[in-house]
Amino acid sequence: MTNSRRDFLNSGIALWAASLLPSVSVAAGPAELKESDPIAIALGYKKDATAVDIAKYPKRAGDAGATQFCSNCALYSAGANGLGGCTAIPGKQVAGAGWCNAWIPVS
Repeated sequence: MTNSRRDFLNSGIALWAASLLPSVSVAAGPAELKESDPIAIALGYKKDATAVDIAKYPKRAGDAGATQFCSNCALYSAGANGLGGCTAIPGKQVAGAGWCNAWIPVS
C-alpha cells in the first residue's frame, strides 16, 4: 500500500510541476486583430490598406492617403512577420500593410 501512495504523490507532484510551465500559446504573443473585431470596425481597420473604403474614410484618399500604412504610423511598433503592436489597439497585433482611421504621421 505504501507504493501506491508514493506513486499517487509522485503523480500529483508531476502534474503540479507541469502546471507551472508556460503554455506554448502564451509564448506566441498577442493575437492578430481581425477585421471583424468591434474595435477594428470602429476604427475602420483593414489588414490591406488598399481595401479601405475611401468614401467612408476620405483621410485615406488621394496621393497623401495612398502613402498611409500602419507601418508608417506613429502609433505602430514593428514586430515579426509583418505584424506589430499599436497603441490604439492594445493586446492585438496589426498588419504593417494595414490602415485605420487612427493613423498619425511619424514626426
